Amino acid sequence: MKLFHRLRDTFGLIQRLAWRVYKRARLDLWFPHILLAGAVGGAGLLALLPTIKRYASEYLHLQLNGLFDALHPLNANVPELILQGVPSAVVGTLQIFIAIGLLLRSRLAWISALLITFTQGALALGYSHQSWHSGPFLYIAALFLALCVSGRDFQNSSIAAASLFATAATALLLTYGVLGSLILGDGFSPPIVTLPQAAYFTIVTMSTVGYGDIAPKTDEARLFVMSLIIVGITVFATSITAVVGPLVQGRLNRIIEPKRKRMKRVNHYIIAGNGPLAHNTARELLARDESVIVISDTDDDFGEAELVKGDPTELDVLRKAGAETAHAVLALSDDDAENAFVILALREVNTEAKKVAAVNSRKNLERVRRVQPDMILAPNVFGGEVLAMALTDEKIDSNSLMEKLLDARTKPG
Repeated sequence: MKLFHRLRDTFGLIQRLAWRVYKRARLDLWFPHILLAGAVGGAGLLALLPTIKRYASEYLHLQLNGLFDALHPLNANVPELILQGVPSAVVGTLQIFIAIGLLLRSRLAWISALLITFTQGALALGYSHQSWHSGPFLYIAALFLALCVSGRDFQNSSIAAASLFATAATALLLTYGVLGSLILGDGFSPPIVTLPQAAYFTIVTMSTVGYGDIAPKTDEARLFVMSLIIVGITVFATSITAVVGPLVQGRLNRIIEPKRKRMKRVNHYIIAGNGPLAHNTARELLARDESVIVISDTDDDFGEAELVKGDPTELDVLRKAGAETAHAVLALSDDDAENAFVILALREVNTEAKKVAAVNSRKNLERVRRVQPDMILAPNVFGGEVLAMALTDEKIDSNSLMEKLLDARTKPG
């Protein structure tokens, strides 16, 4: 039993240390979406290199052989990192477009990146005669695993952005299918030699209708058709989900939670945190007919308060909760470091709201005071002092108690 408690305490300590590193390094601003966008976009750029080299030489009369020779260690296996027998320029453009969506933390871009990475891995292993320990396959596998574990960081599902992304993805997919059909035209029976034939075959294949009047007869053509079907189904499915999903979800929320109203975002109170202090404060403010918005990354029940899911240290989340026009923002998390970062984030928001920070440990009192909140609430420190005063029969002064409970000093020393 002692071993179990030690392991639990050690795991809890590791979690707290990791959380503090995450906050202090401001990883929420760049990790992991910027790294993943760079990895996906870099693969797309490498896929575009042969096309860039050819067109630079033919149309711009630029000789870039030295540059491309320098990039050869990276560029040598590019055809094995993309779909075999398919226009690499189209695949590279699609990957770069997906990378832009990843920078915006788009859910649709994340799903598309998962799909194209998984497809590349399967094709590299099954059709390019790559071993599982080869460089290209390991790169794809590492990127796919990184995308899988970072799904929670890609939750943006704006209808306008999703519609734009879905339209562009569909257009790129059609271009991919038409150009691939024309380039591999002799690999079909009958051969595809005209643009109408290529467009017809692409649409029939993407819709999985498959009339059978045009059929692939070579391995490259079959591989291309397989990739077109997989990518086509996924693009259509994710596009419909990204556009229709938020509308359906909003309607379901209104049906399931008819009592939860959208609070007026003027002179309201914002509570950041989900501990007992946050719950009790929200309940008391609601009992006084105040408008309360709670920022939390959980689905805890805060009664009539409006819930905004997200990280309260992020500027976008604070603005979504209406921090600019709030009467007060209360950082009431059980983590003192998080409360301090909420106050720091508020300084980047143009707001006159009163800033209140809770402190749970005496050793963090001066540290939180350095970020200069308008008020510091230290219930644990206060409780310990009151108990000590009562046990030692010390005279209890109500004014001094209030000063200890609501520490209004914002400057150290």
